[in-house]
Amino acid sequence: MSLLIGGICVAVLAFVLAWAGPALVRAAAPVLMRVPRLAVFALLSLPLLSWAVVSALSLMAAWLLKGPDVLPMPIGDVCQRCLIAANPFGGAQIDTLVPVILFLLLPPAVSLVFLIRAGLQAWRRHRENAETARLLGRQAVDVEVAGSTVKTVTGHRHLAFSLPRRYGGVVLSADLCAALEPGELRAVLEHERAHVDQGHHAIIALVDAFVRPLRFIPLFAEVAASVPLYLEIAADDRARKVAGTPALAGALLKIGPQVGGDSRLGGSYALNIAGPDRVRQLVAPVRMSPGLLPTAALSSALAAFGVLFSSVIATYAGVLLAGCTLP
Repeated sequence: MSLLIGGICVAVLAFVLAWAGPALVRAAAPVLMRVPRLAVFALLSLPLLSWAVVSALSLMAAWLLKGPDVLPMPIGDVCQRCLIAANPFGGAQIDTLVPVILFLLLPPAVSLVFLIRAGLQAWRRHRENAETARLLGRQAVDVEVAGSTVKTVTGHRHLAFSLPRRYGGVVLSADLCAALEPGELRAVLEHERAHVDQGHHAIIALVDAFVRPLRFIPLFAEVAASVPLYLEIAADDRARKVAGTPALAGALLKIGPQVGGDSRLGGSYALNIAGPDRVRQLVAPVRMSPGLLPTAALSSALAAFGVLFSSVIATYAGVLLAGCTLP
């Protein structure tokens, strides 16, 4: 019964975290800002492990509930034998009108729907990025900036963005190159190169495909809003290490919080250095201590989610490997 009690406790925890989680994520920011790449991984783990909990509870329901038989014999008999063998709660079941097979099929069916949706989004993303690459091919030229070859476009004051490498990589405007000091220009270049080298565009694609559709859940909405910010902080970290904090701060102040230039050049999927004010965090980082307890709470929740899912999957896997032998 320990697994059942643990499942109930984790289910309650998941429900509470789904609605109270945004406040916890924001409270953990002083710690997460120090390790932005790890923060992105942890934030993406929240919706992933939340779905793992839902899947585990669905599989546990197949143990606890008994519904009408809908599968033909002998397939139905084999499935029933496997469920009985896997059931750690004994033979006690509750009669319902819902076929048990639905609880078994729910996790893979919903996962398949999201995978199909992600595939369609990836195709749309490819088409728009390819169109952007064609537009840049007509308007941009390759020049050497701060020792690296990047695409530049004439005019378009304070324009700096990046696309996946295959679609053009880093793009700067000639006006921006002229407006910045050499150190500041190096900081902007390293920031945008970090987006490309660290796969930030792919991470945003994952968020768009698997997190944003569920943003009616407060926790998922917070994750969808926070991940892009931590990606910008991660890119800032690389720029700061290469060019120095003063150069990066100076560039951010000159570029401003608004994305300048012609938005058609970058398309919907470009990552811009312009955005939320990050200068204060660069020059006067907040103390870590207020975020330690919220970070520990989030880590504990993730660990509990992982333990429940792995326990349920291990039980099913053990039975399947043993050939569904009845106890």
